[in-house]
Amino acid sequence: MWLVTFLLLLDSLHKARPEDVGTSLYFVNDSLQQVTFSSSVGVVVPCPAAGSPSAALRWYLATGDDIYDVPHIRHVHANGTLQLYPFSPSAFNSFIHDNDYFCTAENAAGKIRSPNIRVKAVFREPYTVRVEDQRSMRGNVAVFKCLIPSSVQEYVSVVSWEKDTVSIIPENRFFITHHGGLYISDVQKEDALSTYRCITKHKYSGETRQSNGARLSVTDPAESIPTILDGFHSQEVWAGHTVELPCTASGYPIPAIRWLKDGRPLPADSRWTKRITGLTISDLRTEDSGTYICEVTNTFGSAEATGTLTVIDPLHVTLTPKKLKTGIGSTVILSCALLGSPEFTIRWYRNTELVLPDEAVSIRGLSNETLLITSAQKSHSGAYQCFATRKAQTAQDFAIIVLEDGTPRIVSSFSEKVVNPGEQFSLMCAAKGAPPPTVTWALDDEPIVRDGSHRTNQHTMSDGTTISHMNVTGPQIRDGGVYRCTARNSVGSAEYQARINVRGPPSIRAMKNITAVAGRDTLINCRVIGYPYYSIKWYKDALLLPDNHRQVVFENGTLKLTDVQKGMDEGEYLCSVLIQPQLSISQSVHVAVKVPPLIQPFEFPPASIGQLLYIPCVVSSGDMPIRITWRKDGQVIISGSGVTIESKEFMSSLQISSVSLKHNGNYTCIASNAAATVSRERQLIVRVPPRFVVQPNNQDGIYGKAGVLNCSVDGYPPPKVMWKHAKGSGSPQQYHPVPLTGRTQILANSSLLIRHVLEEDMGYYLCQASNGVGTDISKSMFLTVKIPAMITSHPNTTIAIKGHAKELNCTARGERPIIIRWEKGDTVIDPDRVMRYAIATKDNGDEVVSTLKLKPADRGDSVFFSCHAINSYGEDRGLIQLTVQEPPDPPELEIREVKARSMNLRWTQRFDGNSIITGFDIEYKNKSDSWDFKQSTRNISPTINQANIVDLHPASVYSIRMYSFNKIGRSEPSKELTISTEEAAPDGPPMDVTLQPVTSQSIQVTWKAPKKELQNGVIRGYQIGYRENSPGSNGQYSIVEMKATGDSEVYTLDNLKKFAQYGVVVQAFNRAGTGPSSSEINATTLEDVPSQPPENVRALSITSDVAVISWSEPPRSTLNGVLKGYRVIFWSLYVDGEWGEMQNITTTRERVELRGMEKFTNYSVQVLAYTQAGDGVRSSVLYIQTKEDGFLGRLQAEPPALMWRPKGDCAQSPAPSRASAPHTRAPSQPPERNHWGPQTSCSLF
Repeated sequence: MWLVTFLLLLDSLHKARPEDVGTSLYFVNDSLQQVTFSSSVGVVVPCPAAGSPSAALRWYLATGDDIYDVPHIRHVHANGTLQLYPFSPSAFNSFIHDNDYFCTAENAAGKIRSPNIRVKAVFREPYTVRVEDQRSMRGNVAVFKCLIPSSVQEYVSVVSWEKDTVSIIPENRFFITHHGGLYISDVQKEDALSTYRCITKHKYSGETRQSNGARLSVTDPAESIPTILDGFHSQEVWAGHTVELPCTASGYPIPAIRWLKDGRPLPADSRWTKRITGLTISDLRTEDSGTYICEVTNTFGSAEATGTLTVIDPLHVTLTPKKLKTGIGSTVILSCALLGSPEFTIRWYRNTELVLPDEAVSIRGLSNETLLITSAQKSHSGAYQCFATRKAQTAQDFAIIVLEDGTPRIVSSFSEKVVNPGEQFSLMCAAKGAPPPTVTWALDDEPIVRDGSHRTNQHTMSDGTTISHMNVTGPQIRDGGVYRCTARNSVGSAEYQARINVRGPPSIRAMKNITAVAGRDTLINCRVIGYPYYSIKWYKDALLLPDNHRQVVFENGTLKLTDVQKGMDEGEYLCSVLIQPQLSISQSVHVAVKVPPLIQPFEFPPASIGQLLYIPCVVSSGDMPIRITWRKDGQVIISGSGVTIESKEFMSSLQISSVSLKHNGNYTCIASNAAATVSRERQLIVRVPPRFVVQPNNQDGIYGKAGVLNCSVDGYPPPKVMWKHAKGSGSPQQYHPVPLTGRTQILANSSLLIRHVLEEDMGYYLCQASNGVGTDISKSMFLTVKIPAMITSHPNTTIAIKGHAKELNCTARGERPIIIRWEKGDTVIDPDRVMRYAIATKDNGDEVVSTLKLKPADRGDSVFFSCHAINSYGEDRGLIQLTVQEPPDPPELEIREVKARSMNLRWTQRFDGNSIITGFDIEYKNKSDSWDFKQSTRNISPTINQANIVDLHPASVYSIRMYSFNKIGRSEPSKELTISTEEAAPDGPPMDVTLQPVTSQSIQVTWKAPKKELQNGVIRGYQIGYRENSPGSNGQYSIVEMKATGDSEVYTLDNLKKFAQYGVVVQAFNRAGTGPSSSEINATTLEDVPSQPPENVRALSITSDVAVISWSEPPRSTLNGVLKGYRVIFWSLYVDGEWGEMQNITTTRERVELRGMEKFTNYSVQVLAYTQAGDGVRSSVLYIQTKEDGFLGRLQAEPPALMWRPKGDCAQSPAPSRASAPHTRAPSQPPERNHWGPQTSCSLF
């Protein structure tokens, strides 16, 4: 902080003090110093200053010139708002659209001005933003930067980043810095699968741009030394803000990062945060300035980035006092304190006018930070501003100073009272004045000496009131009397008095003689002490007073003489105090009357330069001796000023032998004697006929610029100046008064200001001055209007076709010679260095035509070209926005989603060729085909940026590309993308399905793969469904699955039911699902032997050699084939355990009669069913015994027996031996004999 130096003033100077003066001026936004706006939008700028009650608001250029309305271009509204309307580049005027303005607010309190405000228009320029592809090792950091053209970098900022068209939210591994960089930490392989874009926004036009999509190439870690990816150089940042110092490195092993400031490691500070993006410092302080080094190190080496950070304290100005009301003649001190950079300059303003030091005003301090006003006058009132400027930064503060008549006045006082001896009392007196007065105390006209019992204190309140207390401790009788408080300042004085009585025996203090001044009032106190007493009376010449209207005796005994007269009031006065009914005490006092000087009125006669002037100052009365002196404008008149003073006893004369302008002023005659000092002031006005201080001379004016026709006159009274104009270049014929409009006005020095010189202003001008003294004067001059180089014709916008020649024409006029220079952007075009450009210039009457030829136009020519016309009187510029049209760049195509039969595309149109996109075409084909066999989707609406391509074949590889169109033509094809559709379930069934029964419980299924074009992917396997089609089956398929092995497949179904019909279907499947089934084919398993014996087998012995065997059919489900018949097997069991011959009988019936059996013999019997496949399971062994032999009659009593003879073939096999004869268990009784023989089996029908 740079403190203000305060001046030490002598104690005799009365300092002014602050007081609330109810300021009515203020700033709404005094920090507004830059307004940048889009030329296509315009801008509205409210006045930063205001007032209450309402203030008059006005706008000025920084030069101090008033601004005026320009229809449809600039307007100042009634509320003080400045509006600049939208305009085309050709209407650009730096005087209006790129200039410094300020606004003022004025009311009764004064006038304040804002800091200069830079108002600047920016144009809409075509631009693109880019992001470059990056490389990074896995695990490292990747940094993407949004590359913005330098021509718009000031106005364009990064607002977001996208990853695959989805906005990136900073979290996890993704970071976005304040300067718009995208950082990806811990890079992974999948990061290379995405595209990254930055989105920017123009600060003033609001336009957004999207960059191209950039890719990240991710490599495997490889040992390497560190490399700095993102560093910094130098930055200037405001204190209190946050700054990011970027520093990111790549390498392997991953580098360690260390920060140093001024060569030392960073101290611990919570404001410093190390991030993956670099170092962040918040709440910046000036001590954070310095050189920062970012060191990155790994085992293979190191690298560093170095930069300088400068922290700037914003300028802050405080002006004290803020509000000041003080008296005329006071000393005013304004102190301007600054916080911020030391490199500043200070300027002082009063009511928006620059303060210039003079006799009363001085600017002091090492940096002009103190304003001192001595003997301040009413004219010094107003609004004072302290402006501090550092480079492009300005800060200010203001104060309101009010100067008024500051004669003191008593605003509060004490009353008369009676106290007892020893009873403490306090008296208070409050006074106001400007400057604040000082209060003194007296007792019975004697100043009170501060002692142990009398103490005073005083202080000044914030409103300027001085409060003083007189405290009396342990009062005695002598402390009674008339107490008077007197308030004095440099302007005057005021007093108040009242009696304080202390109880005790009354007495009168010795009275001191009094000197009164004739014509003034005098108070005479009877210096009585003690109380009580009955009365106080005054006598003069034995007469009880009052005895005339000028005498007043107050209740407290004070005698007042008004308008004292020497002859009548001078003499002895007696104060008589009645202390008892018959007892009085008295004291006398002599009053002497002094007569002050009385100056007779005098006047200065009208005087003209060179005249002799004699002015007497005569004192007509007053006690002698009288001293008479003269002053001019408050200063002693010194010798050598042309003024002679002659003084006598009661007269002094002022003589001027030759009056001149320097003698103008206020002259004061001062007469002094023992009684008083009086003065009389009169003004001498020297009438001077007008004369030229600066004569008009012929001069040049520049068209469009401000011109001042010099003519300065003086005289007294101040001459009235009139300007007249006669058009034409010949001899002036007739002069006409110059109309004083917003464009022309007469300045304070009488010169004529033409704000914007026009060609019609050329001609003779006459400056004529008169003031009623002497003869009018006049002088003529001729104004020649020089035409600065002006662009009179040029296209605002024009279009070229890329690859074709283009001519830009620019026409200028003005004083010759005229040079025309062409610029592209901010670069001067030099055809000798860039052969593609050619410039040709020719005269065309009073104009010059320059042609810039582009051979041919290129994309980079889509910028603002400017032609600059220059001559000795000025320069003008014409802006031409050239748009080079061409077929658009191909769209940037992305595959959003790929399915089996469709894919979703999204595209971004980058450069549109500066022509509206009219449509898109999409082409795709099988990758193996040529583009001659492509399929197309054409004339896609330009408002669409995504599409679905359908009817694709699953599990196929396609190539796809796009074109965009504008009215110029078709773009090149986009980058060809290759996609593979997903698999889909097969569309066709397996072919040539056949069934071949293999066994009674298995069927072999054979088939071929579906058609190739219907497989929709790689056939991974098959599902074989089979079901039994026999009556009563549930009809549900059982499914078995097998992996595919080739084009032909075989599968055997096992564990089927025997001799059952089965339906079989086959389905192919791939990763996506299962295809349709083949048609059902039926097959029956081979026959097998019955798996269960006949049921309900019974044996009944009929006779001794006949038995009947019956049974029922086995369950049909157990036949396992076509039942061919039954076989009955029987054999005899002998008592000795031997088996007889085993015999069998075949029949298709379910009953058989066995004849020829041995009598009364045990038999074992089994029955089985048989099919084509053979004999089934035998029934359990059934035992039967033939009956004993009996009579025939008895036999005949039985039911008829079946008599049969074998018919057909009988098979005979050798009789088995006993050891190998089949049996199930040993007979319960051994057979009586062995009867084995050849075994015979026959079929019975």
